[in-house]
Amino acid sequence: MATTSTRIPSGAYVDRRLVGGSAALMTVGFVTYALGAAVGAIALVSAVRRYVARLEEPPQVTVRRRFGQARSATAAGVGAWRDYDRDALSDAVR
Repeated sequence: MATTSTRIPSGAYVDRRLVGGSAALMTVGFVTYALGAAVGAIALVSAVRRYVARLEEPPQVTVRRRFGQARSATAAGVGAWRDYDRDALSDAVR
């Protein structure tokens, strides 16, 4: 009869100290990355705030003005298109 062995094969052994050390190093690396990202984000936000503070008019006013210009240009284009269609139709009827 065959006997079964309760020994663990040598290929299945995992050194827990190495796994724990690698987990600790990865944690330190992630924390370092997160701190660096936070410092970079704070620097970027403060730079944008300084830039906006130095503008002559607030961005909201600029957007409203540009939107009004776009709306006027669209209305002028639609009016020109209708006039063209009306003129082309009256020329075709003659």
